[in-house]
Amino acid sequence: MGDLETKKDVFPLSMLEKISSIIVKKFIKAGYLTPEDYQDFSQTLKTRYLSNKEKIEGKFKADSLPQTYMSSVLKNMVLEELRTDKKYKERYMEYEKNMMRLGEKDSSISPENQAVIENEKKHLQKVFLSLGKDRAKVLLGCKMIQRLRVTKEEFEDYLDGRPSKGSEKYLEVSNEDQNRDVYEKLCIIINLVEAKNNKPDAFRLWLNKKIEQIIARLNANNISKYDNETFGILLEAVYEG
Repeated sequence: MGDLETKKDVFPLSMLEKISSIIVKKFIKAGYLTPEDYQDFSQTLKTRYLSNKEKIEGKFKADSLPQTYMSSVLKNMVLEELRTDKKYKERYMEYEKNMMRLGEKDSSISPENQAVIENEKKHLQKVFLSLGKDRAKVLLGCKMIQRLRVTKEEFEDYLDGRPSKGSEKYLEVSNEDQNRDVYEKLCIIINLVEAKNNKPDAFRLWLNKKIEQIIARLNANNISKYDNETFGILLEAVYEG
């Protein structure tokens, strides 16, 4: 009984949820998967892990952190999926070439995958441009909600010549911040810069509506299938890649 309880503590389901998401996002950011692959791959990883849970966790020797061990297991599962699925054969071969070239260190994005990211970036930027005067504010909100760093140029673009009134100190957000905290920071920035008196919930509703518009326009080609989560992944790949 004690061993079972210890294992539950070492490898909780919440850890599997979090790390499988991180691992898949890393492969997306590197260009070996697309944002549209996120849901399927995340679910596949969790299903495979849980199906072999006892065997996998039985091999854990406590000579590394549990999350490090789980990350390694899940990464190998992604590579196995890429290797065995004909759909991903070319991407796996690209991964292998990068690993050989870099001595099995973390790979950089290949020229081919960089071209894909550049195309997605242009697509996303076109959609942002279609938002007109709201573009800079929406990008500011999207990046902060996704916990992405807002650059000096992006913030100045939002200011558009207006004084910041010290609002730049509220740009910093962390993964520990709850969404409500981020919306409060965003609301303070908007109210200071635009001399308004908006409430966080009002800004949240406004931003969510804008994000819905962005996703609808990204999907207008009937090829992309972005949702809120994969839109966030695309945003990270484009602006943090």
